[in-house]
Amino acid sequence: MRFPLFDQLDSPARFVAVVPGRLHPDGQRYLPLIVLTLLSTASDAITPPDLQLGVVDRHHRVDQTLVDSSGSARLICALNTLRLQQEPFQLGLQPESGWQLSRISTAPTVFARVLAVPTWEFAAEYLPFERLYVELLLDIGGGVVGMRTSLTATSIAASLGTTHISPGDYVVLERPRIDILTWDARKA
Repeated sequence: MRFPLFDQLDSPARFVAVVPGRLHPDGQRYLPLIVLTLLSTASDAITPPDLQLGVVDRHHRVDQTLVDSSGSARLICALNTLRLQQEPFQLGLQPESGWQLSRISTAPTVFARVLAVPTWEFAAEYLPFERLYVELLLDIGGGVVGMRTSLTATSIAASLGTTHISPGDYVVLERPRIDILTWDARKA
């Protein structure tokens, strides 16, 4: 499924490594991990400067020969919990507990400001409970990423405490899987 604001996704980064996916019985590797370091971070962002971020190349769209290039990643956070931030508001990525400088962060906590809400849909047609499907465009203090997730009515009430999120709100995404949609290498 294509992200509605795909053209606005932009995370300046350096493509530093590829961790090949496990070997599939058909002999092909799948779900490689693309390792990035973010190049641009706002001065007040909480992202550690040497954070190595592991993102999933779910659709095998990244040319793995572009390792060691700088460019722009189009990233989507998925399968995460979503909640509103409390003051003081923060932007950036906070590595998971126990992270060390030499390790890759694959499920950081994401602190962001909502730039747009392209999709906010409640549904209960096929399930015995209400479900919310949401897509957000987020400023993380050094790039713009997308987010898509589904929440149940129970988790909506518990985590959001509101019936809607608007541009300008500050949110926290906990333990997202981060997918890379494209890697656009810049020519030197």
